[in-house]
Amino acid sequence: MKSSYLRAGVSLLCAVILSACGGNNGSLALSGTIQYIPNNASLNGLVLINNGNGEKLTIEPGVTSYIFTKLLGVDEKFDLQVFSQPAGANCKPNPATGINNTASASVYTVYSTGFICTSNPYVLGGTVKGLTASGLVLANGSDTTAVLPNGGADVKFTFPTKVANSAAYGVTVLNQPSGQTCTVDKALNPGTMPASSDQLGLIVNCQ
Repeated sequence: MKSSYLRAGVSLLCAVILSACGGNNGSLALSGTIQYIPNNASLNGLVLINNGNGEKLTIEPGVTSYIFTKLLGVDEKFDLQVFSQPAGANCKPNPATGINNTASASVYTVYSTGFICTSNPYVLGGTVKGLTASGLVLANGSDTTAVLPNGGADVKFTFPTKVANSAAYGVTVLNQPSGQTCTVDKALNPGTMPASSDQLGLIVNCQ
């Protein structure tokens, strides 16, 4: 009796998988996860491809797992790669998950694979206005930069450590210059980095 119930359950599971995945000739659902470094799943434009059968799969922003619609046959070769990179990041197959492999798992199981997406780093900086004295030090978290005066003229600054796209930043005045008070304009600070470019629009006003 137990075995008949088990067979019925397996048959139902198989039917569900086939229905969800398009009911192709194969029996293995090719799926996996996407890891974002740093933890940022808002990337747009990622498209995966299985070069084994030509199927492409668009990954929507915020999605951390995927499943291809075309089922694979047992012993069918597959080759998962990135067809289109997302804006502001570089994605590549996770070598630990066997992206280039043969679907040799038992019938009606899901063959797991994976990708790692690393956000591209960009420069954070801006302009200091009205600086006439030395001693100004700006900070973005633990990253700091000293800004020297230039006879009262505007001074450009950048932080030495780049910031990942869409990552949060918050610039503060760590040390004030001698005899002056500087403040960071709140128009763009704190904020998040652009998706695919430097952020060089910060303004620091000194009096």
